[in-house]
Amino acid sequence: MIGVSVVTVKRPPAPAPLDLVEAFINTADLETGSDEFATSGDLRAWFVGHGLLNKSGLVSEGDRRRVIKLREALRRAALANNRAAVDSGTIRELNHLARDARMVVSFADDGGARLDPSANGVDAGVARVLAAVFIAMMTGRWERLKSCGNDACHWAFYDASKNRSGRWCEMADCGNEAKGRTYRARRRAAAGPRGGER
Repeated sequence: MIGVSVVTVKRPPAPAPLDLVEAFINTADLETGSDEFATSGDLRAWFVGHGLLNKSGLVSEGDRRRVIKLREALRRAALANNRAAVDSGTIRELNHLARDARMVVSFADDGGARLDPSANGVDAGVARVLAAVFIAMMTGRWERLKSCGNDACHWAFYDASKNRSGRWCEMADCGNEAKGRTYRARRRAAAGPRGGER
């Protein structure tokens, strides 16, 4: 008997610099419970690996908690791109974290401008993540970064569809699961409170 393999098509990553934000949000997998920021050492390794922290930089437990707050606030903001407006609590939290990150406009020798952190350490890395969000908003790409509509998932993905209608990180998994739940709920509702018995 020949086995049939199911090929899961992964979405391509977001364009730079939004790919940094997508990767940052996806450091926590809500379905499996894994977290790439489980310890301050893990956070330090990820930040160093992504060029957000100097190799000699230190990371405290307070830094780790603050970075996790930013990650989850950005996840909620990306979820708002999939459903509705972002809530005011998330906006307040993002503003608070942005103030701590302290970004400034810097001009290069070629006359171009960019956002640079005026903070050091982890705050400088946070500033770079927030600068990527800002650039994505200015280029109109931010609305395409979404969190999966499956409440058990919320994986960040870049919606490259023409009409920006993507709702799930992967149609084969989360999309089919969500559609199945909707179908079953409609069948239950149509059957009535006692399963259709009269």
